Parts: sequence; C-alpha cells; structure tokens
Amino acid sequence: DSDHLIILNQRIDDLVLQRNVNSLDSMCTDDFVFTHGNGRIENKANWLKSVGESNYSVRKHDSVFVQQHDDIALVKGKLYIDRHDKTKPAKYSYYVRVFAFRNNRWQLVSHSAVRETNIGE
Repeated sequence: DSDHLIILNQRIDDLVLQRNVNSLDSMCTDDFVFTHGNGRIENKANWLKSVGESNYSVRKHDSVFVQQHDDIALVKGKLYIDRHDKTKPAKYSYYVRVFAFRNNRWQLVSHSAVRETNIGE
C-alpha cells in the first residue's frame, strides 16, 4: 500500500493542477480538512472551490514517506509549488497528510502544511 499511497498522493496534486474538482471530491472524505502554511483552514467544500480557482503550474512531491497503521496512513513529504501567474514566489511546503481506508479505497482525510519555504530564501 505504501507505493499506492505515494502514487495517489501525487495524483491528488496532478488533479489540483487540472482543477478537476469532481475527481478530487471523490478522493477526499466528507470530513476532509486542509490547513495551509499560513494557518488558514478550509473544509472540503471551501478547498474544492479554491482548487477550482487556482492557477498552479507545478505541484510536485519529493522526499515522501508513508507510515501506515492498518486503515490509517500518514504521508509526509515536501511539495514544490509554483504558479502560472507568479503572484507568489515558488516554494517548498513541508506537509503531513492523513489517509483513511474507507469504502474499499484510500481517501484523503487531512492535509497540514507544517512549514513553507520560499525558493531562494
């Protein structure tokens, strides 16, 4: 399952790049929470709305580690983020994600950015 979760983890961000909120909706639990690096917290509906309005050019994972506990998995890593519009500098976001095995599949329960670093700092 670790390899599958690493692939799923990147797939989620590939769908963010595509603004594919319909697919993301089914990949996240109903109680999904996204905590941004600036401390802003969004529920599933608000996060999907943000994704639909986003303008990312890159969301690529690095240094990903999976810690699995039966039907719960923590996925930790570093996410390189850049935007098409360059309104914000490119950055690395260090994160922890929680996945749960529900309805016979892995779904994302939570994303928490634990530190962000602008490229060049």
